[in-house]
Parts: sequence; structure tokens; C-alpha cells
Amino acid sequence: MISTAGGTTITSWNLAAAALYGWQPQEALGRSLPDLIGPYPEAVIEDLRARGLWEGTLERRRRDGATCTARVRLARATEAGAEAGGEWMEVSSAVDAHHPAERALAASEYRYRNLFGAVAASFWELDFSGVGRLLRQLREQGVTDLPGHLRSNPAAVREMMRWTRIVDTNDRSIEMFGPGSKRDLISTPLDQYWPEASTADFTESVLAAIGGRSRHVAETRMRARDGREFDALFTVSFLPGTVGNGTLLVGFTDISDRVQATRQLGEASTRRKMLMDVPTIALSELAAPDARGVFQQLRAAGVTDLHAYIDQHPDFVDKVAASLRFTAVNEATVRLFGARTAEDLIGRSLTGLLQPRCEVMRRSIEGSFEREPVFQSEIRMFRLDGTPVDTLFCRVSNPDPSSGEVLVAQIDISDQVKARHEIERMRQQAAHASRIALLGQLAASIVHEISQPVTAISMHAAAAERLAKVPEPPVDKLARITGQIGQNALRVGAIIQRIRSLASNREIPMVVLSLADILAETRLLLRQELTEKGVQVTLARDAVLPDVRGDRIQLQQVLANLMVNAIQAMDVSPRGERRIDLSLRTGDGMVSVEVADTGPGLSPAFQADPFQTFRTTKPDGLGIGLTICRSIAEAHGGRIEVRDRIDAAGAAFTLVLPAAGPAG
Repeated sequence: MISTAGGTTITSWNLAAAALYGWQPQEALGRSLPDLIGPYPEAVIEDLRARGLWEGTLERRRRDGATCTARVRLARATEAGAEAGGEWMEVSSAVDAHHPAERALAASEYRYRNLFGAVAASFWELDFSGVGRLLRQLREQGVTDLPGHLRSNPAAVREMMRWTRIVDTNDRSIEMFGPGSKRDLISTPLDQYWPEASTADFTESVLAAIGGRSRHVAETRMRARDGREFDALFTVSFLPGTVGNGTLLVGFTDISDRVQATRQLGEASTRRKMLMDVPTIALSELAAPDARGVFQQLRAAGVTDLHAYIDQHPDFVDKVAASLRFTAVNEATVRLFGARTAEDLIGRSLTGLLQPRCEVMRRSIEGSFEREPVFQSEIRMFRLDGTPVDTLFCRVSNPDPSSGEVLVAQIDISDQVKARHEIERMRQQAAHASRIALLGQLAASIVHEISQPVTAISMHAAAAERLAKVPEPPVDKLARITGQIGQNALRVGAIIQRIRSLASNREIPMVVLSLADILAETRLLLRQELTEKGVQVTLARDAVLPDVRGDRIQLQQVLANLMVNAIQAMDVSPRGERRIDLSLRTGDGMVSVEVADTGPGLSPAFQADPFQTFRTTKPDGLGIGLTICRSIAEAHGGRIEVRDRIDAAGAAFTLVLPAAGPAG
């Protein structure tokens, strides 16, 4: 301990300090620290005053006059520690690069650095849509090898940077990329933050996006607004539907200081202790030497696509899980798995803690095979008593190829998963209520649809009865009449089945569907309503339309709601001017259905918040129809777009859904 009142006077000196510097406690107490072992540099004092903590290495003087290098951690012991009358605490140790403990710290530092780096300190929200347009232009120009083209044309990549717009940043970004305000950062073109030498790193992030990867992590060189360059860990995630269309969240962690080996060793030791003591994060180290050997054998045998290999050998995942064994766990891991002590888990494999052929574990293993350092996903595991527990799972691999160790961090998210399921259940109940209301509105159409085949059955039955009473009934004619009775009966059954399906409340089975067929069925359902209201319907469509993946009844509900809203919006229009223009289009991997009416258009209040719940202009409306339509669209990975028509008076509502990928 050092008192700063009137200087830097030593107030506490333990035996470890005596062993390191040579002075005994009775010789050191009360003396000036600078006179005894040397002063603190001014930069150290300024850092301590600013942050309350400083870590690094210093050259120190020993009692015998020799110098030594010490790893020093200096902290403010009291709030007045940097001012007169306060105290500082110094913890120091000799630096020995050849000591086994130092070598062990060096070997493990990478894992813990990656675990901390996975949560970047600086975040940017980027509008990536401009890059999508440039990529489409390249394809239209006949470029088929995008990776080769971009890697050999850095100028094209720099153009993509300039077309990428910064939407928002956090406060840490101002500290890292300043000087200036958030507005200054956002208004600065993106390419000014990327030195020319880092263009290739940006290129690889674009290729990761168009290659369908879920994330990209790399170390790169960045530039601040004042021209200062620094090393950064660059992290970007690509959510479905955002590449080329929406915004991306990008993270940067300044790792410049980490290139200093002594600083890395000190941080690794501190981080490991901090991590293992975190009460809410379950941390465990697992060893899998057998898995490492299996990977080597597969590579030697020419296996490059582990995903395809596992398809042919589905037991491979369970075999790897059986070889993974706990070597160290913290108290949070003990609680997570319902163990009594850490000894209940040490040496235990993951068999029984995972579902057989666990898909998440498969993806983690495939990432390890591809030497991806970090993998993160949600996973359902099982406690020792067999009860399930949902966790956020993060695996960090050891960069040493000869090591079979991995670090796993898990957070219990069971409550969040339950809440998501409850929200989904409530959404389905609301959708069911909306469908029942829709059936009430379509009662006249339903009665008309059923009455036509029932009337036909009645007429054909009477005719058959008359023919059957004649002395020599015409058998062929009777056969045709009874066949027509059967066809109309089947038609009645199909109508009833369609109504029962629409009124049902069940889980969503996602299957491949034709949106054109669903639209045709919806028009048939609304035929009587359209006729009674005097509404004409036109249809324009692309010649080739890909299928979508979803639930037939819920998608039919969305289209029926949009068409019923259009019919009712035109009640104020003359009968001869009532028209619904339907449009089926495809592009950029999406399929859309537009329902455009010739009514009065949208009010400013509606356009400001088109999905406001419980707002309705109908006397018997619930005010949830359009909100339910949006929730159904989002559950299918799509969206609802709302706007006034451009070509005529009226409103246009568009259902946009992703095209179904290839089977399997």
C-alpha cells in the first residue's frame, strides 16, 4: 500500500515484496517508493486518475542495485486515491517468460480473448441495401464468379463501401473512431474508416454474406476520423432477409494493446479468474482428444465436407459427444446441470446431456472441423435428473491444432424460451379469433357456395326418382344423373372442409405451397361477396412463380382479409368503378401478392401507423385483422407492405414471402 499524502510513501510491504525487491518490511515502511524501487511514469499516474486502475510492466530497482521487470497491477484503494490523502494498492510479480505458468497462460489466452471479443465493444448499424444493388448489377452484366471478380477488383469493393450507409452507432464507437459526435461518425463515408490495406478483409465479409454464412469474424486494420489506425476484431452477423435488403449489425473490438505479449498474459489470467467466478454464466472446459484424432483421420481420407459425411454417418455426432468430457466447471455450471458438486461433472461425457443426433451440436462440430474459433446458438440440454434446460451456447476452440480442448459458455434462457412460446400461442389465438370474425363476414358467401351444389343435388335426385318410376328406366341417363349427384356431394364436402380448416386453431405446419393456387382458392371463397358488391377482379402475374413455404389456411386468411378490406373500402365508390387489381410477382428470392383497390385511399393517420391494434372503421370489426396479417406474414419470414396506389386512386396492400428453397 502507498499513501499519496505529501508524496508516495510506503505504508504496507509484505514478504512477497521483500522476496521480489530485497528490502525487508522494516526497511521499506515509511520510505518513498521512488527512492526505493523507482517512480511511476507520468502516463501511469494519468491513467490511474482517469480509470482508477492500471496494468502493465515496469522496470524496477532491487536492493542489490540490479534491475528487474515486474508485472504491475495498480489500483485506487480509496476514492481520494489519486488526490492528496488517498491510498494506492500495488500488486506486482516478476516476469519470467520461461516459467511453466507463463507458457500455460500464453496457450490459453486466445480462447478467452475470443470469448470477450465475441461481444464487441463498438457497434454500427449499416444499411447494406446499396451493396445488394451493386451485386445485382454485376450479375446482370454477366459476372458469374463473384468471389474472383471482387478479389481481383478492389476498386469495386471500395465502391460498395461508399454505397454502405451508417445508420447508427453506440457511444463506444465515438471513443474508438472519433474525434467528433455521433452525427460526425454517421455522416463520414464508410470507406474512410477502412484503410486501403484492409479492403481484402471487407471483401471477405461481403463474400461471407452472399455465400449464405450466418456470421463473419476477422481481425483487420481500421482508421479513426483523425487518421489514427488501429487493430480491431471485426464481427458481423447476417440474419435471414437482411443481406441486400435491410440493415446489418457490425461490431468492432480494439485489440491493438493485445499485441503486447506481457499485456496479453496479464489479461488472460485476470479474465480466466473473472469468467470462472461469474455467477450467471456457466463456464466449462471440455477435452476431446479422440475427436481431434478422428478429424485428422477424416482429412487424411480426403473428407472436406463434414456435413455430407455426417448425412452418411448420422451416429458421428453422438460419438463425438461421447468423447467430449468436462475437465473444469464453475459453480454456475454445477447449478445449470443440477449437480451437487463439480466432481459430479468432472470426467463426465455429454452423453445423456444432449438429445441424440443433436442438430446444434452437429453444427458446432462442423464449425470445429472447419477451424472456426467461435460458435454460438440456442440449444436444449438435460440436467442430471433428465429435466430439460434451454441455454444460449457459445463454444470457443483452442487455436492450437494439437489441442483437443474447448471452452463452453452457457446462459440459462428457459424463461425466455417459455415466454416466446407463450407469445406464439397468444398470436395463434388472436389469429383464430380473427378467422372466426372473417367467417362471420363471409357468411353470405358460404351459404351461397353450399346452396348451389345442394340445389343441384336436389334437382338431380328428383329427376332420378322420376326416371326410376317409368316402366323401362333409361339406365345410362340414370347413371349420369347419379354421377352428377356424387360430384356435387363431393363439392359440398370440399366447401365444408375448407370452412372447418379456416375455423380451426392448430400448430402451423410449414409445407411447400403455390401462392397462385391459394389466391385462386381465396377468390372462390369470396366470389359471392364480390358479385353482390359489384366488384370486378383483374389478375396480372409473372409467367413463372416459385413456391413458398408456409401454412395454407393462414396464408389464405391473410389474402381473404386484404381482399375483404378492399371490398369494404370501395363501398363509397360507384358500383361501376369498383375494381380489385391482383398482382403476383417474383424477384430477389421473394414472391409477392399485391391487392390494390379503387377506393378513396389511405388517411394520413392510417399511413402513420397502419398496424395499430384495435383501430377499426367497421361497426362489428375487432380492429386486429391487419395486425394479425402482419404477424402471420412475419411468422412465415415475410412482411406486409402498405401504401397508396401510384397509378390510380386507392390503396395497395402487398404480402411478400421468401421463395421456398430446394427440397431437403
